[in-house]
Amino acid sequence: MSDSILAIDFGTSNSLVGAFHNGKTHLALPVDPKAADPSMMRTLLYFPNPDLCYYGSEAIQQYIEQDMEGRLFRSFKSHLPNQNYLGTVLDNRILTLESMVGIFLLELKKRAEKALGTTVERAVIGRPARYSMDPVADGFALHRMEKAAAWAGFKDVQFVPEPLAAAFDYRKEIKEEKIVLIGDFGGGTSDFTLIKLRPDGFDKKDVLAIDGCPMAGDALDSVFMSHKLNEYFGAKSRYRLPMSSNVLSMPVTITQRLNHPAHIVHLKEKDTYEFIREVRKSSLTGKDKESIDRLFALIEDQQIFPFFERIEKTKRDLSANAETDFDFDYPGIEVAEKFTAQQFIDWAQTTREKIFESLDQCLQSAGVTSDQVELVCITGGTAKVPFIQKEFEKRFGQAKLQTQSHFHSVLGGLVESAAFWGHGQKVT
Repeated sequence: MSDSILAIDFGTSNSLVGAFHNGKTHLALPVDPKAADPSMMRTLLYFPNPDLCYYGSEAIQQYIEQDMEGRLFRSFKSHLPNQNYLGTVLDNRILTLESMVGIFLLELKKRAEKALGTTVERAVIGRPARYSMDPVADGFALHRMEKAAAWAGFKDVQFVPEPLAAAFDYRKEIKEEKIVLIGDFGGGTSDFTLIKLRPDGFDKKDVLAIDGCPMAGDALDSVFMSHKLNEYFGAKSRYRLPMSSNVLSMPVTITQRLNHPAHIVHLKEKDTYEFIREVRKSSLTGKDKESIDRLFALIEDQQIFPFFERIEKTKRDLSANAETDFDFDYPGIEVAEKFTAQQFIDWAQTTREKIFESLDQCLQSAGVTSDQVELVCITGGTAKVPFIQKEFEKRFGQAKLQTQSHFHSVLGGLVESAAFWGHGQKVT
């Protein structure tokens, strides 16, 4: 047993681990040797059967090699605030969400311990400013994370807001005290911190406000499904049940799952799947049946992950181009569409508004105007989306904006938080 402390950036899309060990900070431990960046592990679990699990890059590799049989889970962090989502079933084995997160955290812990050569029972774990806009759901999500961390074998855990951690990392780049806004855009959440940063030292009073919302990269991906692509998979299918004259359309509960990368995998669960089968049998037209057959192919042939990877590529393409072609040519799921950057902007309007409402709330809570903010640092993959950047430029001016992508910013700050803790000072 050692006095070491792990720093874990558990993300919706990617996860990283650092440490405070033997009095020194260790940034970005090699937790995924098969990844292009070994310090970054995709937040993925793949169960070819209930007794075996693969993680990160190996999860994708094994998923492909095993003909996409079994269950692949992505974006499962986004379920944390949902009190109606308890978990899933693998064959006849119940897998709760807490144990799903715990399994992943335990694997990160084991790999970090191997790199450090010691066992570790303390951890600083990043958390979004808000898992949910509902305070009860937000508290419920944090409680689940506490249970998952305990499941993974951690005996003492501090949860540090991710934008605050990013602020610690950006502090290295300033030479005098400034009021700084940090925007951290991940797969599941958009988080903001207003803080007085200075080159050395930290006081809790320096944190002026923290806010955020549970919308970011995945929410932007989902607009392509909700506005267009879901109709290829039965979202607009109509049906009439036997002995009834009522014409019905696919229930919202099904289409909502269909639209989101974290939720669509659960269409495979028995009761939901059987319901969709009944809808197909009762479909009004051949076209309605065809779209549901396409949904069955997407689910049964394990094409959900590659389909949403193609959507994410479309989002990236539209960040650099005025239009792009979406082509998915798997047999039985042939989809061809053309998307424009303007469509993306229009469809993402609600998501964009909610993200910047949380920024406005952060400024208001701090009693700070945009003119008083001296430096704006935005990080994370979604920060690269042009209409996100332009909104920041409009509010704060281009001169204040620092937009280089620091995928390790949150981790760097969590490692610094671990060092604070190691020296007897807690951050939160």
